[in-house]
Amino acid sequence: MENALVPSGRERVPVKLWSEFYDLVAPHLPGCPFAAMDNALRQAAIVFCEQSLAWRFDHPAIAIEPGVSVYPFALPAESALHAILHAVLDGRKIACFAAGRDMEERNRAINLLQGVPSCIFGSADSFTLAPEPTASGVLILRVVLKPSLASTGLGDREFDEYREAIAHGALFRLMSSPKKPYTQLQLASTHQEQFGIKTGAAAMNAERSYIRLPLRTQIRDRA
Repeated sequence: MENALVPSGRERVPVKLWSEFYDLVAPHLPGCPFAAMDNALRQAAIVFCEQSLAWRFDHPAIAIEPGVSVYPFALPAESALHAILHAVLDGRKIACFAAGRDMEERNRAINLLQGVPSCIFGSADSFTLAPEPTASGVLILRVVLKPSLASTGLGDREFDEYREAIAHGALFRLMSSPKKPYTQLQLASTHQEQFGIKTGAAAMNAERSYIRLPLRTQIRDRA
């Protein structure tokens, strides 16, 4: 099946549909509906990305404005934010936290550096700088992505590199389903083990690959 084209900001990005995994999973799942396979593959891909941190994305640089602390993300289509890995504001690294957490650190940052953001809090579709900036600047982010809950597939690179791990995760989920024609608890355990092994290997490879890369500096205009 040919790639689907999905809009991502101003671009159209090729995506491999979940059906591209069928050759790895369908022969082992007699009687399993394709919709169930798609859901299991999507959920396995989400867990894989959350645990491995392997899908990393250099976010377009963002022009920071005085008095504005909340900014939207500009992420690829059908993706969702999992975490902010690195944030650099005007050449100075700032701390990254999840929204709603680490409030003690946030308050400490506000007290120490009034008007100079020293931490960033990410949520599903936006981030907040703390304290609120009082001067212009350029923010550069590297983030970890995962498929969205409505995703129809994966990008070409992620598909090529992680298809086997994701297939193992989907087979584990489906073979663990009770009282199905494809229920095989012993095989499910094997696929769970392989999923864990490949996810761990992907995590180590991702860290080695990205640890030496500089953050990108191309500035994105705010809409």
